[in-house]
Amino acid sequence: MRKRAQMQMTETIFVVFIILIIIMLGFVFYSKFQEISIKEKEKILRNIEVIKLAHRISSWPELECSIAGAERFACLDMVKLEVLGDFINRTMKTNSYGFNYYYDLLKNSKITITEVYPSSTKTLGTDYWLLYDNPGSTPLTDAVIIPVNLYNPVSKTYALGMMEVQIFK
Repeated sequence: MRKRAQMQMTETIFVVFIILIIIMLGFVFYSKFQEISIKEKEKILRNIEVIKLAHRISSWPELECSIAGAERFACLDMVKLEVLGDFINRTMKTNSYGFNYYYDLLKNSKITITEVYPSSTKTLGTDYWLLYDNPGSTPLTDAVIIPVNLYNPVSKTYALGMMEVQIFK
């Protein structure tokens, strides 16, 4: 009788041990699944932030083109792009008020505008503008490319451009 009780006790301990292992494996798989889900949600939220930033930039009065007081949708003035880009880059070196103001709005990001049509020689200041470049300390980035109208007030012509907004973590 005693050996039979001992045998049943051993079987019970073995069954409890197996059940605990199954529960632990379930927790591990569940936590991995949750981790992947959280990372995907973080990426979606970062992409939303990039899109919000790009939309905010395209409606800045410092950059938008206006003809006779009428504003155009997603239209950037080429002359204003060059002037604002120079101003931000100059004040970035001295860490003065201008850079601090735009840093509060743009944080760690890089904003470039490229003229795609009718010309694309990638010449800085002619058909390629680096508006803001503050990459921060991490290499991980999310980017979005948005088509914009570019207006040249000197020649009174329009061009098609692409605004690339990258946000660094």
